[in-house]
Amino acid sequence: MLHRIEWQREQRRILLPVHVLAPFPVTDLTGVEATALIDTGSSVSGIAVGIARSLRLSGLGKGPLKSAQGESQIERYAFRVAITPDCEENGATFPFVFEEVIGIELTNAFEFSALIGMDILGQCDFTTNRDRHCSLAFG
Repeated sequence: MLHRIEWQREQRRILLPVHVLAPFPVTDLTGVEATALIDTGSSVSGIAVGIARSLRLSGLGKGPLKSAQGESQIERYAFRVAITPDCEENGATFPFVFEEVIGIELTNAFEFSALIGMDILGQCDFTTNRDRHCSLAFG
């Protein structure tokens, strides 16, 4: 069964509320609320350094990152992302937790604190239309 969330995006960007979780223990759903930018042009997801500190994540070392601004070395972290589906008619809704990803540290994130890239989006059905309606199905 696929779970689904639907929302209205802004005119020029797609933001989504998420929870960022530590990679372990996997039973711990305590996390940090974040506003994530959905970026279909990014192969990896990322989190702001403040979230990494809040979750006491240890850096995995710097790795190369190619972007429109060129290539640079950027810190990487292991983390999980949780999304809560829209309420269903049959009762309570629990968050869907994506498996651990190795993502990058966001250094210049001001209006969002997480980035959802194709490493997570590739596990979903994502749509948006000209009326700014978005839908994300997963599970």
